[in-house]
Amino acid sequence: MPTVCLRFRFEEHPKIRALMEACADIQRQAVAYALENGKTATYTIIKALYPSLRKEYPHLHSQLIQGAIRSGARVVHGFRNQQRKGKTQADRPEIRRPSVYLTKQAVKIEWDGELLTITIPVSPRDPEPIVLTFRPHHKYRRLLDEWKVGRAKMGEPTLTAHSLSIPLKFPDPTPYKPEGVIGIDSNEGNLTAFATSTGEIQEIDTSYVGKVNRDHLRREIKGTRGKQNPKAKKKIASKHRRIRQEKTENFWHHLALALIAWALGMRAALVLEDLKGMKERIGKGKSKRMRQRLLNFWSIMKFHRILEHKARFYGVPLIFVDPQNTSKTCPVCGRVGERLRGHVLACPCGARTNRHVAAAVNIARRGVEFLEGSDPRGRGRWATPVASPLASG
Repeated sequence: MPTVCLRFRFEEHPKIRALMEACADIQRQAVAYALENGKTATYTIIKALYPSLRKEYPHLHSQLIQGAIRSGARVVHGFRNQQRKGKTQADRPEIRRPSVYLTKQAVKIEWDGELLTITIPVSPRDPEPIVLTFRPHHKYRRLLDEWKVGRAKMGEPTLTAHSLSIPLKFPDPTPYKPEGVIGIDSNEGNLTAFATSTGEIQEIDTSYVGKVNRDHLRREIKGTRGKQNPKAKKKIASKHRRIRQEKTENFWHHLALALIAWALGMRAALVLEDLKGMKERIGKGKSKRMRQRLLNFWSIMKFHRILEHKARFYGVPLIFVDPQNTSKTCPVCGRVGERLRGHVLACPCGARTNRHVAAAVNIARRGVEFLEGSDPRGRGRWATPVASPLASG
């Protein structure tokens, strides 16, 4: 079920500030209890802490207390996942940005087509509840209209000191029966796409992603050089990492939408290379500089995840195929393993093809084989967890 998160920001609110201070204390108690007693189940943590917290905060709505405890449990779960992956050396997590889950009993949401009004009672039968009013932009309005008529379900909103996040869950649309495929070859500086129904070949420049990543890495190194204060170095590094992530994700989102629109217009399936395990393969036999280029500056797996999410949301069939020898196979005679000369694939049959174009054509052919059920080695897999588009008609 695709989920879209609507995020709204607001100015300082005294009642929300006081509420967040109380929630921060509740979260810290939940984190301390979970770590000291080795508890992981959210229900167990709530059952153990709720009676004492109910007495400590008698003015708070019971749903807000439980929502803050669940937020603390979520922090513990994320921290333990980081520990298992070796991504943190800290002994315990730090509550830097307190938050609270808002259940249906603790919040009232109204949408009239123009204004979104959220009413949050801080205490039971609160005579002066917190009222937040937003005027969403047109993209959010369309999603809220879908929710209003019952085509989407609203998850639990999350409240922080300056923002409110509202998840909307949409049902998986049934993908259409593909009338063709679009094979996409993912390269370091571009994407090459081949449409089987029209024979159209498009080369999409993606060098912007590498440029942004290299530029902000240089700025990060230059900004932290010579500084002895660890906090100052960390602040500068996190700033540039955040900016580079925002810029690259924004680029990939726009590109994914363009490919989705192309596939919808042609009623075609998108076919990508299955690059899982690429990190381990790149680590063998590559120089340190090459590994840095491909792992830190390329971010192609992020694009694949974004495209997969959007394909599910719009009902576009998406297929992953085996990338082995796609750029070394002649698109004319099918000979494999011929030597590449730069970007040109020269085959004894006389064909001379750009290797990126050859890869896109071969990827599209493997997608067609998978759709027809004639995939010889089972090289394809559906990316969307729904029924086969061939069965939907």
